[in-house]
Amino acid sequence: MYGYCGKLLRVDLDTGNLHSEDLDARAARRFIGGSGLAAHYFFAEVAPVMERADKGGAGTHPDPLGPDNPLIIMTGPVTGSRLPAAARWTVSARSPLTGIWGESNSGGSFGAELKFAGFDGVIITGRAVKPTYLLIEAGKASLQPADDLWGKDTYEVTDLLAARHGKGDTGGGADGGGAEPEGSAGPAKVLCIGPAGESLVRFACACHDKYHFAGRTGMGAVMGSKNLKAVVVRGEGRSPAAADPDGLKELTKRMRDRFAENMVAITLREAGTLASLDLGGLVGDIPLRNWSLGSWRGLEKLSVAGYAEHVTGQATCFACPVGCFRKVSLQGFGRVLEGTPGATYETVAMLGANLLIDDLCALQVAGEVCNRLGLDTISAGSVVAYAYEAAEKGLLDKFPGADCLKDGWGDGPRLIGLLEDIAYRRGIGGELAEGSEALSRKIGRPEAKEFLVTVKGLELPAHDPRAAHGAGIQYATANRGGCHLSSMMFNLEYTGFAAPEAGLDYDGNQQSSKGKGFLNKAAEDLGCVLGQAAILCHLGGTIYTPGDLLSALNSVTGFGLTMDDMMECGARIWHLKRGIDNLYGVTSADDRLPSRLLQALDDGGAAGSVPDMDLMLAEWREARGLDAGGRAKREVLEGLGLGRLADLIEAKATCLEAGD
Repeated sequence: MYGYCGKLLRVDLDTGNLHSEDLDARAARRFIGGSGLAAHYFFAEVAPVMERADKGGAGTHPDPLGPDNPLIIMTGPVTGSRLPAAARWTVSARSPLTGIWGESNSGGSFGAELKFAGFDGVIITGRAVKPTYLLIEAGKASLQPADDLWGKDTYEVTDLLAARHGKGDTGGGADGGGAEPEGSAGPAKVLCIGPAGESLVRFACACHDKYHFAGRTGMGAVMGSKNLKAVVVRGEGRSPAAADPDGLKELTKRMRDRFAENMVAITLREAGTLASLDLGGLVGDIPLRNWSLGSWRGLEKLSVAGYAEHVTGQATCFACPVGCFRKVSLQGFGRVLEGTPGATYETVAMLGANLLIDDLCALQVAGEVCNRLGLDTISAGSVVAYAYEAAEKGLLDKFPGADCLKDGWGDGPRLIGLLEDIAYRRGIGGELAEGSEALSRKIGRPEAKEFLVTVKGLELPAHDPRAAHGAGIQYATANRGGCHLSSMMFNLEYTGFAAPEAGLDYDGNQQSSKGKGFLNKAAEDLGCVLGQAAILCHLGGTIYTPGDLLSALNSVTGFGLTMDDMMECGARIWHLKRGIDNLYGVTSADDRLPSRLLQALDDGGAAGSVPDMDLMLAEWREARGLDAGGRAKREVLEGLGLGRLADLIEAKATCLEAGD
């Protein structure tokens, strides 16, 4: 196989058995890689159990925090190549936060190193008796005791394991771009969890080499439930051979030249993702006080210029010329941070603007606490905002320890302490550790849902669909819950991305809903390939045209895909994930925006603007071929070669109709 190692590593933590198996070449052709290929293997693992359950047998769906929930780490065919923005890899499982399909996407060098070590992916099942880490070195794997690592934060674990299994810088790569030489035996790459994952916080993340996070849907909690503290990878080989090395070399040069001149790449190189703060403040894109305000003077302090004085360097992902990560140094709140990973846009927006905190030093420390302890900053900021508003409305008066949540807006020190309480499940932090939706259910009053900002149980990222209506249909229909990376809508509305050859004709009107349901179908199909399966960084991927993506896939794999083939792969991936969600109970009723985001703001760049969700959802369901219950029609699934999924969905629907 070109572009693939052709091997997967299977790890059974119950028995300690580790073995490699051949990658399913047909599945690779149909699902490409990343979370697309992971969904294929996940479904293959759980489908027999689901079939037994639907026939009245003893089988059950895997508990997200149980040993039978497969945890799947997967790369894509372009991972480890020298193409810019091609450093991504995914972690997938049933989410402990949402109860449906869960996946998280990260960058850095871990994915490349896994391929250099001889594996396209790792499938982990079971639960170790004691704390354990998985060591993968040049095609060989072993389980190692992690008793001495349990309780340590992600930065400490990264340094200890990198030193133990290959010395070198673990700080995110060279300043300002480049990467280690392809296939070199550089420092070991570490993926680990912090105390939040050990405590099974439902939005715990996994950290790779301090700068990079598999942040969303609680994959850190899944690792913690398996007593898996870390995965350490060190390779000695090179990337798998490409089908057309000359074509890949030419495309790589062309893309690097384009990255050097493209304004998105230049902006990210010069300002990092914090550049979105300045733009977002103008158009009304940034969440303020739990998404209830249209403007706030504190945004003037949360800017690229305000942050610049603390920046001491840059860090990059493997082979990426951009270097959008920042290294910062500052002192405050009893801490001295030297050359530490800088806060990104989502962190500053969700922990800062959303909580009305305008102290950049406090936000950097809060971000550092999340990074070290292993908390998703998006969900953390959202659940704290939800708790503050609930306390303000008197809905938490009967919760022990909830007094600390009152009058929390704008209080940086209080936030830092609360994040630590969440990670360790101390006091009221234990309630917040379950996520916003669980807290709402526990309150148990109808008004508790009025200011809950989740979709399918997942807290929303920091982009307001009142400012760009396409985000509304994207959030409502995303398979892992509210997500700005589920399709290319965000790229269309904010980065100048255009792709008419893939059915993405955009008129440039952000605050318009008409036609965006149809548009989102094509945006999802393309996004499933570009950002989930191939895998490219969504921001860097904006600089690729669909034709460039197609060339990259074909020159690496030799599949000979047409544009229609590629888009069909995207549709197949999307429908497989949606079908898995259907089997976990998702229906059309779950394709919605929270009511808070359907209330017009009084001022700001999005004042008076509300997305027409009924219109966009009707367009989208028609384009997707879904029935009134939100399930794909059999002919759609069979046309994509997903007949077994169609059988299970029909069996599930029959059980529901029978009241089973």
